[in-house]
Amino acid sequence: MQSKAILTLAVILTVLGTGMPSLAQYKIDTTVPVRIQGNQLKNPWVGGLNAPIFSEVDMNGDGIKDLFVFDREGFRVSTYINNGTPGQVDYTFAPEYEYRFPNENYDWILLKDYDCDGKEDMFAYNASNAGMTIFRNDYTTQGGLKFTQTYSVLNSKYGTVTANLYVARVNLPALVDIDYDGDLDVLTFPVTGNYIEFHKNRAKENFNRCDTLVMEVEFSCFGNFGLSGLSNSAILNAGCRIAAEPPHVSGDELVQHSLHSGSCMIALDIDGDNDYDILNGDILGDNMLLVVNGGSSSGAVMSSQDSLFPQYDVSVDMFTFPAPYYFDADNDGNKDFIVTPCISGPAENYNNVWMYKNTTNNTTNVFNYTKNRFLSDEMIEVGAGANTVLYDIDTDGRTDMIIGNYGYYSDILPFKSAVSYYRNTGTNTAPEFDLISDDFGGFMSLGLIGLKPTFGDIDADGDADIMLGNTDGNIIYYTNTAGAGNQPAYTLTQVQLVNQLGAVIDVGQFSTPQLVDVNRDGKLDLLIGERSGNVNYYENTGTANVPQFTLVTTSFGGLNVTNGLNLYGYSYPNMYDSAGVYQLLVGSVTGYIYQYNNIDNNLGGNFNLVDSMYYSIHEPVNISVASADLTGDGYRELLVGNNAGGVTLYKYDTTTSVIDLPSQPANFMLYPNPASDQLVVKFDVVSPVERAVSLYDVTGRLMATQNINSGIALFDVSQFASGVYHCRVVEGNQVSDKIFIVR
Repeated sequence: MQSKAILTLAVILTVLGTGMPSLAQYKIDTTVPVRIQGNQLKNPWVGGLNAPIFSEVDMNGDGIKDLFVFDREGFRVSTYINNGTPGQVDYTFAPEYEYRFPNENYDWILLKDYDCDGKEDMFAYNASNAGMTIFRNDYTTQGGLKFTQTYSVLNSKYGTVTANLYVARVNLPALVDIDYDGDLDVLTFPVTGNYIEFHKNRAKENFNRCDTLVMEVEFSCFGNFGLSGLSNSAILNAGCRIAAEPPHVSGDELVQHSLHSGSCMIALDIDGDNDYDILNGDILGDNMLLVVNGGSSSGAVMSSQDSLFPQYDVSVDMFTFPAPYYFDADNDGNKDFIVTPCISGPAENYNNVWMYKNTTNNTTNVFNYTKNRFLSDEMIEVGAGANTVLYDIDTDGRTDMIIGNYGYYSDILPFKSAVSYYRNTGTNTAPEFDLISDDFGGFMSLGLIGLKPTFGDIDADGDADIMLGNTDGNIIYYTNTAGAGNQPAYTLTQVQLVNQLGAVIDVGQFSTPQLVDVNRDGKLDLLIGERSGNVNYYENTGTANVPQFTLVTTSFGGLNVTNGLNLYGYSYPNMYDSAGVYQLLVGSVTGYIYQYNNIDNNLGGNFNLVDSMYYSIHEPVNISVASADLTGDGYRELLVGNNAGGVTLYKYDTTTSVIDLPSQPANFMLYPNPASDQLVVKFDVVSPVERAVSLYDVTGRLMATQNINSGIALFDVSQFASGVYHCRVVEGNQVSDKIFIVR
């Protein structure tokens, strides 16, 4: 699956020069205010942070280092402009830069300047060769930020053998000029993972230049130390400084030679003595290890350690596998210490970005613990997974925002799932959201995982009742006893919702219900998505105030959002009425939204798949989707949740002239998207009339065109510049457009 960095299109496609009308689209809306305890969040709609990797880079050319964040959860990218206010953390979410960074399912991305031009280049883990792919930062004032691949895989010389410079998927290497000779070197763990390899860059020695990478293993045991196989601690004086395989040791230290994959480190001169020390987080501990270099820049010898760093302040204690970062987060000129989980999944997912302020300078580096939610305290964040709902639950005429989650990490249970309630305190044209409760209804006490709420007046008493899906695959039903116009008060009605025969409704796993009057008989029916990617339809065959749910089909509309790359689909339905016609959006495991129509008068048939990449919105992974017209402009906003525990608000862009498209021609798909060599335009059916298939860039310049009667068109896009394009299909008097990206 592609990253949010590529497919979340925050760029407005204003097509100029050809007289062709511009394309309307959804874009991230960062303007809607969100408050917690009266404090307005600065970046509420980022989308959460689970296992972020931080890098500095100047994205807008103002000379100030901005922030690039790659989240291992879903391979997500988020970008922030640093406003540079002295002494303050002052980052503004800037999604328009995300698509500028190449991202092809890389497991990690680090930005470091390797060619000495002052611009951070991109190092990305390449799973196909267990190494690094490198892109040069080619920023220009005219063209802005752009990256060009310079190394498909970085090689290094291992004695007489040249091979890929190995980096484990779960590790992070240190990219620094270890020997202070003016070119970038690499520290990494080999397959065994117990010693650090020093890959020296010989560009200066061989060519007297620093804009290339000529790597060779200088030491296979950098610093003459190893890591324990039992904990995140160092074994000093290992006797292994020669440039060869490290020798075996005796006694209890033999354990260090077991496979030890899982270390995220940085190299920094923490004590200002002009040699590099090591900070290491490890899969074997919740602590941070500092190993101090008592040698020199040319001959590192690690002489002391602090396995509870910084034990002079608040020691790092983060479940599990913390990773260190070192950059100036508050614009005071001193580099601070940031700690996050190095893996996603079973790790701290809420209080998970610790900031230690550098209270001295970059020579002495004394770090004081400041907060445990750097950046994430300025965004909507619900731990892991965000199940979104837009509904007026207090019947005040304004649509509220409700978010269930997969769960918050807990030391006692793996996760604790809850529901957050953000009340709309704005107006029908200018929404504002205030957090009322992060444990709405007290549902955390249920001890369940993956709560997904849905609301509706099931008993016809004028207020909003609630049903909750969860990972068990069943539905919990609560009745609202508060009455219309009041804040809801829920009474448990059925701990497991049953059908008309009294049998428990169970869809397997990960039930995602939606209450909606599917057959338009005035009673709320039940749609339920599930892990398998299909949608179940239960008709309400009871009365207006006493519902009974009867299974109609487990394959509503014949739809399934599982694709060939995923075993499961994790369908998340959102059906809504658009001018008297039902439309259906379905979130999926891929991070894309599927769009279906041809629903009315066809409840027993197969729906029409309009798009499997709805407006190219992409928020990896396992996304939820809710929709409502929050601003009264006739267009529905989309609230999209993702696995990182955050939400993103998308607004339909009406700032430019919008094509008034007639009904679409036969459905077509574009793949791969992003494309690099060939773009395939595939139609569901062969056309009786000739189709014109054309590709345009964002300025409206025609790049390629074909007239076809067949069901497929192939385009060579290998010479296209990286960026956003669109494909237009004209079939008779019918027109359809879709967006794609070239990398």
